[in-house]
Amino acid sequence: MYYPFLRGKQHELFALRDLNEAGILTEGIIPIIEPVKYSTQLVNTLNGLLNSNRHVIVIMNPSVGTFVDDLIENEEQLEEVLEIMNHSHTIIGYHLESDKALDELPQIVERCGGGLENVAIFHNDLRNLITYDQLFGELEAQFNFIPDETPFRRRFANNNGIVLKDSFEKRTPNAEYLNHEDEWFSAEHLYHEEEGFIGFADYSIVGEEYTESGFGAKAVAIHILYPDNQNHLRIRHFVSDSNENRADQAGKFGEALEKFIEWYNENSSPTINTQGLNELLACHHNGNFPGLGMLKRFSIKHHMELIGNILVRV
Repeated sequence: MYYPFLRGKQHELFALRDLNEAGILTEGIIPIIEPVKYSTQLVNTLNGLLNSNRHVIVIMNPSVGTFVDDLIENEEQLEEVLEIMNHSHTIIGYHLESDKALDELPQIVERCGGGLENVAIFHNDLRNLITYDQLFGELEAQFNFIPDETPFRRRFANNNGIVLKDSFEKRTPNAEYLNHEDEWFSAEHLYHEEEGFIGFADYSIVGEEYTESGFGAKAVAIHILYPDNQNHLRIRHFVSDSNENRADQAGKFGEALEKFIEWYNENSSPTINTQGLNELLACHHNGNFPGLGMLKRFSIKHHMELIGNILVRV
C-alpha cells in the first residue's frame, strides 16, 4: 500500500479530486491529508473520496497551518469536519509530539468515533514512545508512520509500521536542478514488505517542507517521476534556461516543457502515460501556460497514478 502525504492546499486537494473522479486512484493508495486550514475544497475532496468508498487518513492535530483554530472559531465548520471524521472510511491521524497526547488523543477519538486501535500515529521523536506505550498498552495503532531511522524501524517492523520518507531533494534556487537533472527517488515499493512494513509513504514531489504560498521563480522546473529498468523510481527535472529574473513565467515554462517533450518522446511507455503527463502534453499542443499551481497539480497527479500503475505490476 502507498500512502502519499499531502497538505490540504488547493492544488494538492484538486489533484486528489481529479484522480478520484476519473477513477484512476487505485485501491493500493490511501491518501494522508494534513489540513492546513478549513476550506470548502477540503470538505468536498474528502466527501468525494468517501462517497467513492475510498479510505483516507486525516490528521486532526496538524503541525502547520490554522486548521484547528479555524474549527475552534466556527462551530458549523467543526460539525462538518466531525461528520466526515465519523465516517467508517475516515482514519484519524495524529502527530505524537508530547505526553499531552494522553489526554488529547482519547478526546479526539471519542469525538470522531472509533477507537485507539483505528488511529494512524505519526512518530517523530523516540522519547515519545513511552507515551505511545502508555496509550496503547498491548495494542498497536492501525498505522504507525515512522521516520527512516533504525530505532523506529526495529520497534515497528511487523507492528503496523510504515516508513514516511521525504524522497524529494529540494534544491534552491530552482536553477540548481540544472546541475542535477536526473536523480534517485525511491525503491520502497519494492522492499517494504520483506522488511516487515505494511506500506510506504512519502511527500510526493512537494517535499516535507511547508510553505504558505508560492511566487514566481527565476527558473521554472517540471519534476517528473519515472521507473528505471530495475523498477526503481527516479525523478527527472526539466528546467528553463532564461533564469536571470522573474519575468516571463510563460516563456520559462515553455523552455522547460520543450525539454520534457524531448525526453517523453524517447521514454513514453504505458506505465508513465498518466493523466498528469497527458495534461502537460496538451499544454504543449495548445501552446498554453497553465500557471505554476497547475503545473504542481499535474506532477502530483502523475506521481500518484504512476505509483498505482507500478503497484499493479509489482
